[in-house]
Amino acid sequence: MILFACDLDGTLIHSYKTRRADDVCIEHYDGREQSFIARNALERLKNLAAQIQFVPVTTRSLEQYRRIFWTHDFAPQFAVVANGAIFLDGNRIIHREDLSDYAPELNRLQKIFAHNPDFQICRIVDESFLFLRPRDDLNPANFNFQTNLTVQRTGKKIYLFPPSLTKGNALRRLIEIFRPDKVIAAGDSEIDLPMLEVAALFAE
Repeated sequence: MILFACDLDGTLIHSYKTRRADDVCIEHYDGREQSFIARNALERLKNLAAQIQFVPVTTRSLEQYRRIFWTHDFAPQFAVVANGAIFLDGNRIIHREDLSDYAPELNRLQKIFAHNPDFQICRIVDESFLFLRPRDDLNPANFNFQTNLTVQRTGKKIYLFPPSLTKGNALRRLIEIFRPDKVIAAGDSEIDLPMLEVAALFAE
């Protein structure tokens, strides 16, 4: 059995900003089309998922993932959201990482940045990690954080994760669940690197 763990945004799906004429919409937000997948990629994914275990592994929150409606004849059975904090079987949560030890630090940082005018968004996602988005005129690389959380930046976005909350650890749990003969992973950012490294180690 082959396990295929795949990031979503930027890897498999893309926003309306880069939409092409033949793309298929798979997410609406605030009444408008939000995310798309290339039609040929969707057809290939359907064929692939019929033969292997395809599992989206995303940093999206549970709510954001549930906005994805895929298509009438295709939807992944399993998914991992919140960067590995929540595992889904269909709509049902089958596992949630215990990150309670980091709640005080997440709350402390949120209080510091919630009313800071440098940030447009400051929120704790699924009680798991802190998400920040600076103003457009500010460079995320210029912000320093005194914390025991792992700081990662992707474009304009800043994430502060508990050290154990990685896509690599999520993939390790998936491997324990499915016991695959082969593991494949795909991603497009630094946040995906731990998952890609685990897949590469398993391949060896």
